[in-house]
Amino acid sequence: MDRIRRLLVIVLLAALVPACGGDAPAPEAGDAAWPRVLAEARGQTVNWWMFGGDDRINEYVERYVAPEAAASGVKVRRVPVTDTADAVQRVVSQRRAGKESGGAVDLIWINGENFAAGKNAGLWLRDWARQLPNARYLEPGDPSLARDFGVPVEGQESPWSRAAFVFAADSARVPDPPDTLDELLAWARANPGRFTYPAPPDFTGSAFVRQVVAARGEDEAFAYLKALKAFSYRGGEVLPKSEAELNTLFANGKVDIAMSYDSSFVASAVRKGQFRETTRPFLLGGGALTNVSYVTIPADADHRAGAQVLANLQLEPRLQAIKADPAVLGIPTVLARDRLPAAARQPFTGVQRSPYLLRDLGTPVQELPVQRIAPLEARWKREVLR
Repeated sequence: MDRIRRLLVIVLLAALVPACGGDAPAPEAGDAAWPRVLAEARGQTVNWWMFGGDDRINEYVERYVAPEAAASGVKVRRVPVTDTADAVQRVVSQRRAGKESGGAVDLIWINGENFAAGKNAGLWLRDWARQLPNARYLEPGDPSLARDFGVPVEGQESPWSRAAFVFAADSARVPDPPDTLDELLAWARANPGRFTYPAPPDFTGSAFVRQVVAARGEDEAFAYLKALKAFSYRGGEVLPKSEAELNTLFANGKVDIAMSYDSSFVASAVRKGQFRETTRPFLLGGGALTNVSYVTIPADADHRAGAQVLANLQLEPRLQAIKADPAVLGIPTVLARDRLPAAARQPFTGVQRSPYLLRDLGTPVQELPVQRIAPLEARWKREVLR
């Protein structure tokens, strides 16, 4: 079942559930409540349902986050899933069975579409994220932290990673990659068959379509995508099914441009020996499409206190700096460095530079509202894929 069909299942199931999850008791406000959260969390095992297909993320959690949690008396149990919808469906199933507490899902690495579906159904714990002690290091006015794909967060999820949509080319083959969408089309016309992108609803392919829409407006964007198709790999009649398949085409020299919503994907692929060392990341249009990865706590979670402790650790400046290090993950921090104490800023300034990471992500391109994604993907299928 593809991602859109899974989302529709979630929405249909959630529509049958009384939206009572939002009525669960909210955590106490203020720093005075945190010692009680820590005391309650001690001895708990947090079942963190998260995408399990990224070995680097898994290693980061096991090597750095889990030991810190253990120091607070909290054990982390990763529950790997291939689709975030699986975790949400488990929460829905528990609610349909009448469970309002003792749920098996304590924390979810959530994406915008599934967060929106769960929020509409009242599945998430309310007003907890803003009470985390380390939330003080977030920029209050940052719009990317106030809305998740256009959906107000309202303290129901906590950020832990920043994502940016970047492109890559092998500088030995493409020493001067295109800077704009117009230049990309001109480059594709001059190099027919050397460009492609995954077919939506694959997340990476959908992101490419959304970046074009954000830059051009919907109608002009689809005219652009149809023009680009004629010069794409195999005439645009055969598209990769996933980012992994596109990376394979790129690594094997079948196409000259790769792309990912992981701004560190070039560093990772070079480190694994998949991409050549001459591969370099670049941007189109002067800025990257950006979003933020969040974690959320179901209202019926059995270990809500432990989940809050784990979410707070994910905002710990030292752990955020480790994650930003290219030698570990190279993922941009969600923290506002000017809000950090001087000592906490130092690890970020000491992070090594890498030719495989962009130092500047340009002017951020805001993500489209979640309700526009499925219609855009359907239009792409009708007008571009056909």
